Parts: sequence; C-alpha cells; structure tokens
Amino acid sequence: MGGYREFILAVDVGTTKVKVGLIDPQGFRVVGKVVEDAVVETPRHGWAEVDAELLWDRLCRLSSSIVFEGGGRVLGVVFSGHMAGVVPVDKEGNPLRKLIIWLDERAAGYPRGLWSGFPRVKGYNAFMLLEFLRITGGAPGRTGKDPISKILWVRENEPDVWSKTFKVLGTNSFLIAKATGSYVVSPDDASLTWLVDTRSFDFKWHPRLLRRFGLNVDMFPKIMKSTDIAGLLRRDAAECLGLSEGIPVVVGSGDMTSAAIGSGAVEENEIHIYIGTSDWVAAHVTRRKLDLFNYIGSIPSGIPGYYLLVAEQEIAGGALDKVLEIIGMKGEYEGALKMAEESGVGARGLLFMPWLYGERAPIDDPNIRGSIVNLSLIHGRGDVVRAVLEGVALNIKWVYGLVERMTRVQEHVNIVGGGAQSNLWCQIVSNAINRVVRRIADPQDATLRGASVIASVALGLTSFRDATSRFEVDRVFKPDRRAVEYYEKLFKSYVKAYKVLKELISGIPSLEHDLVNNFY
Repeated sequence: MGGYREFILAVDVGTTKVKVGLIDPQGFRVVGKVVEDAVVETPRHGWAEVDAELLWDRLCRLSSSIVFEGGGRVLGVVFSGHMAGVVPVDKEGNPLRKLIIWLDERAAGYPRGLWSGFPRVKGYNAFMLLEFLRITGGAPGRTGKDPISKILWVRENEPDVWSKTFKVLGTNSFLIAKATGSYVVSPDDASLTWLVDTRSFDFKWHPRLLRRFGLNVDMFPKIMKSTDIAGLLRRDAAECLGLSEGIPVVVGSGDMTSAAIGSGAVEENEIHIYIGTSDWVAAHVTRRKLDLFNYIGSIPSGIPGYYLLVAEQEIAGGALDKVLEIIGMKGEYEGALKMAEESGVGARGLLFMPWLYGERAPIDDPNIRGSIVNLSLIHGRGDVVRAVLEGVALNIKWVYGLVERMTRVQEHVNIVGGGAQSNLWCQIVSNAINRVVRRIADPQDATLRGASVIASVALGLTSFRDATSRFEVDRVFKPDRRAVEYYEKLFKSYVKAYKVLKELISGIPSLEHDLVNNFY
C-alpha cells in the first residue's frame, strides 16, 4: 500500500463472511481487506447461533493482520454487524450464551399474546398490533426472528441465563462493549426490538411496551446516534486489535443500514437494491412509511434525520450457494454463471422460488419453502443456476413495485452486495424490474464503505452527501425489451406459485425435530 496514510478501520460481520477493512476516508475505497467465512452454528433445525467471544477473538486476529500490513494511522473504528441478534451478558460483559442471530426461528410465535385474542388483523391481536404500529412503526413477525421474540424465548426457556443477565445486546452492541466498555446501541438496531418509540428522531425505549412484556429499561443499552462516539478504545481491546489505545470507536449502524449508505442512494426516496445472502429493496425517507399487508416498513437510518424504508427478503445469494452445493459446484461461481448465461432468458422453461428459509416481504410466512417447477430431462445444471438467478430477481420484482409506489418512479436504481458482482445477475434484475440499474464499484464492500462514511462523518471529516458523491459507478445495465416482456409473463406464474405451494406444503407430513436433526 505504501506511504503514510490515514484510514478508517471498519468491520463487517455478515452471515456468510466476516470482513475487516482499511478504508481511505477521502475516496472511500477499501485499500486493504481480510475476509474469512463466517461461522454460524445450527445445533437444531431452525436455530442459528454465533459464539460471540470467538467472533471477537477472530476480529482481533484479522484486525491485527490488516493493520500491520497497511501501516499508517487509524483515525477511528466502526463495527457493522448482522442485525436483530440477541446475546445476554453478565455485569462483566461476558456472554451468558451464544449469540442468537437474525436467521434463528426458535422463537416463532413469540410474543404469545400478539397472536391471540379478538379482533384480529392478519393473524395479529388488533389492539396490540395498533399499539406497536403507532409507537414503533412496525411489529414483530410470526417467524420469531425479531429480537423481542428471542428475548422472551430466552426468559422462558433458559431461566438460569436470564437470572444472570445484566444487559441484552446485539452483534454491534457486544463488539462496542468489548472495545470500549460502553453499552450503547444505534437507533436502527434498537428499533428492530419493536420496543423503541420511533415517532420522532429522539429515539427512546418505550416504558409501556417494556412493562407489557415485563422488561426493565436497565437491561438495554443506551440509544445513541450512529454518528456519535461510543467511547475510546480500551488498552486490552487495542492490544487485541493491533491498534493504539484511545482511538475513537463510532456507534455506527447495522449491516443493512450501513450498506444502504454504501449504495450511494442517500437522497430522499432514492431506491437501491442489495443482493447478498439475503436481499432487500430500500430507500431513505424523512417520515415513517408502512405497508402492513406486504410487510414493508421503516427503521431509523444510519443517517440521522432519516428512516430507511425497506422490504427485506430472507434468501438471495444464499439460495444460489445452496443450489451450487446440491449440484456439486459449491463455490464455483464463475463456471456456474457462465453456464447460466449460456442457458438464456427463461432457463428453458424452469421457474425457481427462492424461499428456502421462509419469507418476510411481501409475505410474512416462516413455513413456505422453495421449489423448482417444470424440471424435465432436457434441463442441465446451467438451466438450474439460471433459474435461481431469475427466481431471486422475480422475488425482488415482487417488492420493488411496492416500494416504488411508496417513494417515486426511479430513473435508475443503484445495486450493491456480493451478488451484484455478477454482470448477468445485474442484467436479469434490470430486465425483471424494467429499470436502468447502476452498479456501484466494489459492490461487495458496500457495508464496509457505508460504515466508513458514518465514521468519517462522526469524526468531522465529511458529510453524507459529499462522501457518497465520490462513489464510482462501474457499470450501467439497461433493460432489454424482449426480456422485460418475458419476465412480466413469468412473474404472473411466480406469484401464483406461492399460493399453490403454500397449500401443497401444508399437506406434507412433518417429521419430529429429533428425526429431522439426524438428516442434517
């Protein structure tokens, strides 16, 4: 890298990858990076956990290696981890159990009272739902993936853990506590508990919601702006990370809200698309917006004074990874994508539904599962891979139109995420939504880039608009008219397939968990 330079050290804890990067606060390019596969444990069907202490040790090792290689001066540290996680810690900040991450479904059906009583709206207790919506702008889903559901599950099922719990933290809050000794959380991460009053930008834990579930505000970290300084790096943490004591640690934001900034789409009502393990369609807005019936809502943005309107979908790149594993091409992205390109538009009649882990938007359904429809003897691996890319794009199309109606018609849409590295996938998305798609350079580093922007603003080095104006667009994808027409027809079958699959799956006999576990 050469020369004496200044950097932001940013950490991206994803579901499939863990990244530590040195980012130039002038051009916001990642100038040094170490990446390793994430370690997610699945001890039981529907469970997903991370050993928080091992994660910290791992980040220390990665940080030390990149800092030594990069030289120069680190101006600030910022963490950006997967959101909606829960890890109880004791008074010394030690985790009392493994971190239950966003994918985990063990708490499906919590909070119990939200799904009982009369009258009901979409299965919700209408009175509780209205209270959640008025105060928080959203509500927990049935899947059990929301922190409030996980918290109540721990209290009910792990009383020994609960009795020792001093604070309930998420991924970012845990890492900040390890680095500084401070218990703080950004508004976006806090809001996903559905226990925070988000009606104004003075975000606070809401006392009545806490009382409703028998929770004490002292158990939760202090809510601070993403651009606040959480604290200074402690000596032990600095030594572990290979840094100097006293470096500012910025509150930052979760991976979704950081990547939203890293997309460069920071103007009001400007949409971006993210394709990673999961995918989403989102836009920064200045007032809360909600589409209850399609599970689209607003959370606080990583940009103070904004919300992020987001339609999040559970599996995107994760579906591609699983299918490649099944067909014997695990990790062979280049070869698989070349085969998919040769297959051509429509994958020779295959239709793929990517709901391998349930779905959120536009359907809040933890039980729906994926499928390949119309498979015949003429099809090969390239057709299957192509169908996966198109199925994810059609799923994105399903929510894209809804988000656009809640914002404005877009002249172009920015795209980021690991999946956006594929020219083919970007083109398919452009065709599916019939919009010009602009890929931001190094789309796989959107979270690191966005987190570094937050840190740079916190340190007084730039503004959000100035920083994102320096982002580079490396390619523009324009919709092909014939492909657009084909996907419009295919989309009708895609939406119809959900209703058919839902009924079909409900009739398939289920196995007991112990027996299922023997299969995994």
